[in-house]
Amino acid sequence: MKTKFLCAAVAAALLSACSDAKQASEVEANFVSGDKYSGMSCAQLRGEATRLAESMSDLEASVDKAYKQDKNMEAVTWILFWPAVFAMDGNDAEAGRLSQAKGEAEAINSAMKTRGCRMG
Repeated sequence: MKTKFLCAAVAAALLSACSDAKQASEVEANFVSGDKYSGMSCAQLRGEATRLAESMSDLEASVDKAYKQDKNMEAVTWILFWPAVFAMDGNDAEAGRLSQAKGEAEAINSAMKTRGCRMG
C-alpha cells in the first residue's frame, strides 16, 4: 500500500514539475507607467478601470483554460511520449496579456489616487 502511494506521489510531482503554465492567480502584474493616465479626469479613469475589469475577467478565464489544457496535455504526453513534455510551451502568451492588464489596472488605480478620485 505504501509503495503504491509513494509511486503515485512521485508521479504527481513529476507531472506538476514540468509545465511552466500558470493559473491566473499566479500571474503577477507587469509594470506600466501611469503617464498615459495622468491627463485623464476621474470619470475617464473610472471608465478605463471598468473597461479593463471587464477584459481582465476574460483574460483570467483564458489563462485558466490554457493552464488546464496544458496540464491535461502534459499528462497525456507523459503517458504516450514523455520526451515531448520538454517541448511544451505553457500558457505564456495568455499570461503575458493578463500580466499587462494587471499592470494597467495598477497604473489606473495609482492615477486615481493621485488625482483624489473616488474609487468605484
